[in-house]
Amino acid sequence: MTKIVTHIRKNGGILSGDLSRIMSKKYGITEEAARKRIERFKSPIHKLKGIFSDKKSFIYHSDDYQTEEYYDGLLAAIMSDAKRIGAIITAIKFHHGLVNIKELANYSISPISRIDGHMKFDTLIELLLKNDFVRKYDDETLGLNAMLGGKPNPNLSHIKAIELSKAIVLQRFEIWSKNIGLTSFKKGKNNNVVGGFQFAFSAPTYIDGLTRYKGNVKNPGFLIADILLGNDTNEETVSFFLRKIAAIKASNPVLDLFPVIIVDGIKTKALNKLKSNGVLIASVKELFGNEYSELLKSLINTVTNAGAILKKDPEQYINLMEKLTKLVDGKTNNLRGDLFELAVGYYYSKYCRNLDISKRVTLQETNQSKEIDVLAVFENEVKIVECKGYNYPVDIDYIEHYISNKIVIIRKWALNVYPEKSLTFEIWSTGGFTEAAEKKLATAKVKTKKYDIEYFNKQKILEKANGINSPKFKEILRDYFLKEIA
Repeated sequence: MTKIVTHIRKNGGILSGDLSRIMSKKYGITEEAARKRIERFKSPIHKLKGIFSDKKSFIYHSDDYQTEEYYDGLLAAIMSDAKRIGAIITAIKFHHGLVNIKELANYSISPISRIDGHMKFDTLIELLLKNDFVRKYDDETLGLNAMLGGKPNPNLSHIKAIELSKAIVLQRFEIWSKNIGLTSFKKGKNNNVVGGFQFAFSAPTYIDGLTRYKGNVKNPGFLIADILLGNDTNEETVSFFLRKIAAIKASNPVLDLFPVIIVDGIKTKALNKLKSNGVLIASVKELFGNEYSELLKSLINTVTNAGAILKKDPEQYINLMEKLTKLVDGKTNNLRGDLFELAVGYYYSKYCRNLDISKRVTLQETNQSKEIDVLAVFENEVKIVECKGYNYPVDIDYIEHYISNKIVIIRKWALNVYPEKSLTFEIWSTGGFTEAAEKKLATAKVKTKKYDIEYFNKQKILEKANGINSPKFKEILRDYFLKEIA
């Protein structure tokens, strides 16, 4: 048995099923007998249970725990025998290290609703957090443990750029599906559940071949779509989609589906695998044209490198917004809100020395982190700007958290980085503020002495825009961010 312990120690860990086969050959015993011996293993041999198929365990030596060898062995075991967890790891890696928890459900093979034989998505996330496979980057976002391939310092701007692109494409895809009669107007939903599983976009469809009658009632089928942009799309990446479809067909065989996966590029093997399983592959370039594809590339580049571009060549932002207003039908709240950061950044690029967009800052002593929408550094002052480019007012709950939590953490960070400069915290809201929120801000503005607080609603934002010599910028601000504000 000493040699088996040495084998485990040497390899950093092994699945119980693989170990039982090794022991069976080595000692001339049945695999069943080997499994019983494994169950009797005691420290320094330990077992990780409850995450692998067929009740398997990950067997490891205590000396290896959380070493590089341990995680290498664990990752291999997960990808081969814990497909639910493997799908989450693959999705987070594909999305450059961070995924919003709500959106992550789209890339999971675990259902949102209860289905016999399947672990629910929320239960899976709890399991992943408990075992430290994933970690909360903030209240809404998950990243991987660095030892499993996570990124300690993910590029937030690039991740945001990809998410914006996905929002644009999904919006355009909904319009396309409506225009060709595949779905009905205003019936499509994002991050919606069909057959127990969540999809990036879904809509009922009444076209022939995808409907069934129950008595005299015509029941629709469903267009279901997921989206993969900004990275190599290969067989491993798309496997989640096929598994979701297979699970729905097994649990609800009378539900007719029109499966679509939207990509900006795909490997041949993945393409063939999807086709052979009846999935429509919607290439952004082929579906919407080369101009649209190039626009997305420009958007990704501009958002990813926003700070540098706005300081060096701010007119790139103006050119991008002019193209977006022509090519994007309608303006989603998320798209408007995130691009509003660039508008505020454009304004300050005219005056400041240094500019950062979507900068993540962390207090080393507490490991607390917050995101700064716009950080504008002047000779004697630093402006830390919160941007809310939505058509509804910021409420009192948000402002209370902003003042008591976000400002406190960012200020501690800023005092270490810019000890000689004065600090001004600003919040720009195109939808304004509720009466209670504005009252809270006004009180804080008067009472706060160690730093300044400023807040701007629609009217004040327009006044600031009028103060710079850029007719195009004022036109974009009015038409794109403020036109729909009452």
